[in-house]
Amino acid sequence: MGTAGEMLLLILSAAIATGVIAYIIIRRRVEEEHQRCKAEEAQWKAEEERQRRETEEAQKKVEEEYESQEERRRRQVPPDHRPPGRSTESDEKQPAREVKPRRPKPEIVCWQRERRWILAVEVPENLWEEPELVVHQNALPLVQDEHEGHWRLDQVCGQITVHWNEDEAPQEAKITLGEENYLLFKLSGQDQKQGRGVKSPSSGSYLVVVPESWERDEKLSGSPRASPEPVSVEGYQGHFFDLEKGGDKRIAFRTSEGKSTPIESKTARFELVGTQLSDASERIGPLFGKSPPRIRALHDRPWTDIGTIVVGEEGSGRGRWRKSFSPAQEGREQNLPAEAAPRKDGWYFLRFYDTNDDLVESLDFRFISALREIRILQPSPFPSEGKHGPVCVEFVHESDCVIQPTDALARGVQTERMNNKTHKIISPEPIYDETRWYVGSKDKSQVCITVLIERLWWAVSSENNPPSEWKDELLTLTYDDFVPTSRKALWLRLPKRRWADRVQVGFEQSRAQSCPVKIAEKTIAKPLRHFGDYQEMTERDRDHLLSIWIERDSEFVEGIVAIIPASKGPILYFEHGKKKTAIATAVLRKGTGAIIANGQPIEVYFEKAPLRAKQFLWRLLELSDVSKALAQMEVSIEVKGSNPGTVQQVKASAHALARALMRYNSQLRPLLRREGFGRTKVVKTFGVQ
Repeated sequence: MGTAGEMLLLILSAAIATGVIAYIIIRRRVEEEHQRCKAEEAQWKAEEERQRRETEEAQKKVEEEYESQEERRRRQVPPDHRPPGRSTESDEKQPAREVKPRRPKPEIVCWQRERRWILAVEVPENLWEEPELVVHQNALPLVQDEHEGHWRLDQVCGQITVHWNEDEAPQEAKITLGEENYLLFKLSGQDQKQGRGVKSPSSGSYLVVVPESWERDEKLSGSPRASPEPVSVEGYQGHFFDLEKGGDKRIAFRTSEGKSTPIESKTARFELVGTQLSDASERIGPLFGKSPPRIRALHDRPWTDIGTIVVGEEGSGRGRWRKSFSPAQEGREQNLPAEAAPRKDGWYFLRFYDTNDDLVESLDFRFISALREIRILQPSPFPSEGKHGPVCVEFVHESDCVIQPTDALARGVQTERMNNKTHKIISPEPIYDETRWYVGSKDKSQVCITVLIERLWWAVSSENNPPSEWKDELLTLTYDDFVPTSRKALWLRLPKRRWADRVQVGFEQSRAQSCPVKIAEKTIAKPLRHFGDYQEMTERDRDHLLSIWIERDSEFVEGIVAIIPASKGPILYFEHGKKKTAIATAVLRKGTGAIIANGQPIEVYFEKAPLRAKQFLWRLLELSDVSKALAQMEVSIEVKGSNPGTVQQVKASAHALARALMRYNSQLRPLLRREGFGRTKVVKTFGVQ
């Protein structure tokens, strides 16, 4: 027994010794690996620093060469070829813009992380490596976030103090927060998921952080585009606002006591001017081509309180290009520093600081040096040939410009590339109405742009459920769709939010019903039961057309979207035609040759029309193949817009009938086209022809 115990003890001792030795070996290997990683990291940092210095030196040479070329070019231009109002003498007298040394100052920023907004202090990059850098709020230290150079706020109110040592001398910078118990951020970025604290709003998109007990004052602010979202400071939440230049909406809340708390807006002080390109990207600043934009002041004496303007690459992190300059006091416009043009393509910001280094306004813009123009050969938003057709988007650019899609939607786009032009042929489907592209010089970072094709789509679905499929041709409705118990609705899909000022639906514009246009949505639903007591519901021996009227920028565009067929037989084919403001729909049924226009024999209805218009219609009806086809049919034409004593209604009716006959018998198409029937002119602006 004793021997067995001793053996067991020896085995245990040996195992422990083996384990200790293994632990020592593993620990030594871990320490060696750790040292190796530290050495590699130090080597990597040294290499990164070397590359950064080389890049800065190369960039400096480029900038110096650019400036010298500009100076030589300016001196070589003869006086009679210089722009008006400028001379060599005035150029020599114009003082150089000395950049006032700007004291590093922290700013309040926010960004979205997992549907929660983080509120933080952003410390300037040149302080990140300073010894003894600490950030306090109300004398308590803040926790540094994983986002480099940022310390998360504990409260919305109070004093922020940043301490550091510079040349062994203590330094500090202060910010006073939330004196009104809220924080205001101007949002930026492609997806609007980051923002920077400002004192007051002007125009653009904003996140306002207020106590959870506060509610949005919709009477002053309108409906929100999104619900409030949580923030990193307990007891507060963030509300979204979109302010337009010259708009009447304000940022306003009601406190838990019912008190109205508006946040007063200021008018924008600056704008960007230059070669601005057509682009539908929202809330990320305008797009400029060929050369960087200029800054234009919108008020008198604009530069007296502006100490520094900073232009730089949008985004955060190390190594982002930035350049500070002080504005010249004369004139309304300022050019960006010479260093901006050689950088070519990118997404940039402009920040305006007062003489106390407080941020007073900020602007975003995108710049693509190789792009000259974007042309969208846009037809009427309503289909002009019964259905939407392809749309050509033309990019005018330099030969080294690259245009590529951001996602798989490119399969619905055909490309025709020329030396200095690229045509993108956009398919007539709803998913291709808005496409995004990366555009830029071949060897530069490319910029995301949005191309919007302004096409209207519609469908019938339950009034509480948007349709899964959108249409661009006439819908066929029944009288049962309009009874008081019906839950069906006509749905309209706009090209984008806030696209229309007013939308009306009805059988005639004078009796049409308005539909509410919500700023946060691009779909509209109109319940069909709202038309149940209309006169058309009792006139079941006629076809009735349901139309939509859209007002935008004081202009109307009209389109027929549905037909309620008469109860006198099934429809074989129907089509519509247009002539200026007149729109007609021709319906073909089996019959004995009768042609009815708005409930009357066609010769009676158009009795007072001009002779040349009637001759145009009779010429169609007297074509041998047409008269044979119509002898076996009954034609019902509904026409509106203008009046029966004009050329417009007659020609719209003739075109509608011709197109319906083309659908009935495709062999009639060449004949009718050759004789000038069935054509509908495509327009590039609003209005129906």
